[in-house]
Amino acid sequence: MSSPLQNRIEQAFAEFEQQKIAISGIERKIEAAKTTVTAKNRAVTVTVDGRGDLVEVKFPTNAYRTMPPAELGSLLVETTKAAREQAREGAAELFQTILPAGMPILDMLNGSVDFDEMMSEAMRAANEPFPGAASSPNRPEESR
Repeated sequence: MSSPLQNRIEQAFAEFEQQKIAISGIERKIEAAKTTVTAKNRAVTVTVDGRGDLVEVKFPTNAYRTMPPAELGSLLVETTKAAREQAREGAAELFQTILPAGMPILDMLNGSVDFDEMMSEAMRAANEPFPGAASSPNRPEESR
């Protein structure tokens, strides 16, 4: 006969395995994804992979030939940036299916999240007692 604790452990493990499978599926979709953006003037088309890395640049018309180099360079940068943003938004949508609501997914994908600070905040929150809860025997009483 299994104990309630044993049942909870088995349930947690099963949920963990389901999350691993879901994450693997998301990783496969991101690996296979491609995002293509064409500039408004149709002078350049760029393609990025699911992680936002540039994989292809095309010039669908001859318009690039008459563009000043600085303008063409700027157009390439802007178009690539737009493609990367679309790729990140697509990846964020995939991750939203498995991550808790309210997670800053786009910020995480853009690299603008301080994970050390996020973990510190989570640890502080985990160590604070619930409002109205009695003090834990493992926690020293706060000075009053």
